Amino acid sequence: MAQTIETGTSALAPHRGEPFRCYEMSFSDAQNITDAVIGEDIVLDEDLIGNEKLLYDWPAVYILDNGEQAYVGQTTSFARRMDEHGKNPEKSLFNRANLISHPEFNQSVVTDYEHRLIGLMAADGKYELTNGNGGMTESDYYSRAEYEAMFEDLWEQLRQMHLANHTVAQIQETEVFKYSPYKELNLDQKVALEKILLAVTGAMEGSEERVRPIVVDGKPGTGKTVLAVFLLKMLKDNYVDEDGNPTARIKLLEPMTSLRKTLQKTLRTVPGLKASDVIGPADLVSPKNGFTGDGVPNIDILLVDESHRLRRYKNIVARKSFKDVCAALGRSAENTTQLDWVLATCRLPIFFYDHRQSIGPADIPQQVVRQKLGDSLAHPISLGRQMRVKAGDALLDYVEAILNNGRPEPRSFPGYELCLHRTFEGFDRSFEEHLAEAELTRMVAGYAWRWASKKDGSLYDITIEGVDKRWNTTLDNWVGKGMESETVAHEVGCIHTIQGYDLSYAYVIVGEDLIYNRQAGRIEAVQDNYYDTNGQTKGMDPEELLAFIRDIYYVLLTRGIDGTHLYVCDPALREHLSRYIEAVD
Repeated sequence: MAQTIETGTSALAPHRGEPFRCYEMSFSDAQNITDAVIGEDIVLDEDLIGNEKLLYDWPAVYILDNGEQAYVGQTTSFARRMDEHGKNPEKSLFNRANLISHPEFNQSVVTDYEHRLIGLMAADGKYELTNGNGGMTESDYYSRAEYEAMFEDLWEQLRQMHLANHTVAQIQETEVFKYSPYKELNLDQKVALEKILLAVTGAMEGSEERVRPIVVDGKPGTGKTVLAVFLLKMLKDNYVDEDGNPTARIKLLEPMTSLRKTLQKTLRTVPGLKASDVIGPADLVSPKNGFTGDGVPNIDILLVDESHRLRRYKNIVARKSFKDVCAALGRSAENTTQLDWVLATCRLPIFFYDHRQSIGPADIPQQVVRQKLGDSLAHPISLGRQMRVKAGDALLDYVEAILNNGRPEPRSFPGYELCLHRTFEGFDRSFEEHLAEAELTRMVAGYAWRWASKKDGSLYDITIEGVDKRWNTTLDNWVGKGMESETVAHEVGCIHTIQGYDLSYAYVIVGEDLIYNRQAGRIEAVQDNYYDTNGQTKGMDPEELLAFIRDIYYVLLTRGIDGTHLYVCDPALREHLSRYIEAVD
């Protein structure tokens, strides 16, 4: 007779109260653990002696370390795996083995835990990991949510064993964790990765001097930068000879200075990578990167992150350096873009692109990118799954529709804070509350105020309803530095500090560069209220200006993981947006 199981907590689900079993031993003892079990004089935890099931036929996770470096693995036979590692010269640097077991482990769980440990330990910083990142793919399995909750207990146990320094919450708030090459890939990213690797393999085996570019397209938060960093690590690990020397010149180009410095800092401690693997556009013609000026590509594979931020000469501020690069390539600046620089110096470029995030008048227009990349842009590899904003693609589409003067059906997003503050005092108070609980909460704004404090630090740049604020004092990793400095955390960031970054809660000030024309019934841009000297917008027609400023706010409004709070300076626009976004205070 069939037995009925009540719905709710499954009898087969893991029990969080069941303790993890962590055993520490010398690596030499682990290599000879078979002898230990049959009675040789090797010092092991007494619970392991004679425990053949745990040692030979049970899923487990393990950590090898030497106090400075570590390797994380998983196995279904600890004894067999330690014997294999003992014969591997690469593992001879380790002197300690740590076995992690649980009565309710299975193969799916230990694979998941292995990936979690690699990602967290790499960002924790206590050890330099020697793992590669192949196979770091997210997958679902039975009772995964329960095992995720249990993992916190394991991590705290590892901290007590001095295998980690920081809490999970502390690590997850760091930029090092967010851009780690050890992050698990979701299904969309995994499919994209396989397509890219197939194209790379074909290109590297061929004899062509240049091959067809690859374009990876995705909205904000779909993980383009994460995939680019992951791919950099994998390719650098793959293209080495038997002595570990590189067989291909592989670089990641990051056009945005702030994000470039963040990535350089993140990758500096990753085995097989170095800070110089992340370059800026002008570095393409550096002799350090193999440039000779003979017209032959000097970089084999170039991953171009945030490629929608590549520049053209028109409206650019740093004209001399732009001209210098063009001269090195034998081209005129007026007819050359940074996209041309990439195509001239790289054999296989891989562009991570989103035309919706082109937010400067000096950015290369989409029609020019389309002309130069042709079929590659027309048939990109697409990333669809939203990784940043918990409200998912629905929120991005909703924000885009509102900014584009659409009339979407008003809606809410359960589990996500989307609200419009009636007063700046309430907006600022709410910001302080969230900053106290989530360190990656930041206040950002459109460039609707002059940067007076740049020349005189005693001045305030933004005053709203009697509350004074200053613009960001640095462009270099402003988000990350706010975790170390309370002063920086209380500054207002501009578009140049925030693009490409994740925030826990985004507090967005919409300045009077964007208003609502009640008579015309539409959102409009105001040239006289836009003050970014890096964006030369004078002479733009009204629709072009609106598209440019609207895209800036689209980027600002798609940074928040857990919530987005708005304050709108123009009363008419505030009233208009309150039809679509819940008004508070």
